[in-house]
Amino acid sequence: MKVLKLVVAVALTIGLLKVASENSRGRPEFVDHSENGYAFEYTTVPKGLEFTEVTIPISIAGDMSDGLTPVIRRTAKGQDKTTILSQYSSTPLVPDETKPGVYSTVITTGEKGNRFYYYFELIDSTGTAVATFTEEEGEPFLFKYIGEVPRPFLLVHIALIFASVFFISIASVNAIALVRGGTDVKPMARYFLMAAICAFLGGYPFGIPMNWYAFGGSWEGVPFGTDATDNKTQLLFVYLLFMVLATWRSVTNGRMGKDIFTSKVLGWLGVIAFFDMLAIYLIPHSIQFSAALTYSVCYAYIGFFTLLYIVGLTTSKKSIGEVSLKQG
Repeated sequence: MKVLKLVVAVALTIGLLKVASENSRGRPEFVDHSENGYAFEYTTVPKGLEFTEVTIPISIAGDMSDGLTPVIRRTAKGQDKTTILSQYSSTPLVPDETKPGVYSTVITTGEKGNRFYYYFELIDSTGTAVATFTEEEGEPFLFKYIGEVPRPFLLVHIALIFASVFFISIASVNAIALVRGGTDVKPMARYFLMAAICAFLGGYPFGIPMNWYAFGGSWEGVPFGTDATDNKTQLLFVYLLFMVLATWRSVTNGRMGKDIFTSKVLGWLGVIAFFDMLAIYLIPHSIQFSAALTYSVCYAYIGFFTLLYIVGLTTSKKSIGEVSLKQG
């Protein structure tokens, strides 16, 4: 039975991390667009190492014999995503001599943490746009300048995130026994403790330096910032901390504190933990929301679990010495 639980937890971990990886907006994505008889195909170039040269290629199919010029239009210093697209600067794309229909430009990147927005156009001899290629709904593409993260930090961060997902998965698998009437909370509680430790170490002591190396920033979770990736990490840690505190008697093997809910309720909370993690990881990596939405969701989430813990703590009668957990 223990082997089966391990196999299920490993499978869930691999599946979840694969979904999270493929859902990341920091990965190159194939996009295409057709307009006025011209077809654009482009594998996005979302980022480049600081102070290097990066080539941005695009394939354009259609009749180019009427003096049409493909250009890339991008934001200049002082402009951002709110800038009107027509105000972007324009640079002609260079045809690839070995690949017909492929055009490109070379970008010299700047300091990490900076970015620019861009899109493509076909213009005629008068400068009028014949076809325009942007993201969906007319949004520009994004290019970020990033720094190089030292391999030790990167490997340890990845290992800790993998471990936290694994421990949450196996804790949730063990929680099923409690939902079905079991009373031994300790196995689930211990796994949530290990998950919380790994999530804390991966997100803060190793996550903050990674953020600095890659983007020149520090911690941007609420209340210090609105970065979606940092806030995803923080919300997951909040749930794990809640589970550790809610099962503190089982975590300490009955030596102190109390489990503030019944075994069945703790089991359901343990199962929900996996789906909470799934929902958090399904939010695309590198996506950004408005500051108002970010603060509202994060503070509501943190406030809910704080209130739930206080309610459980004040109403629970399962204090030390009152009950003995069944040992399995």
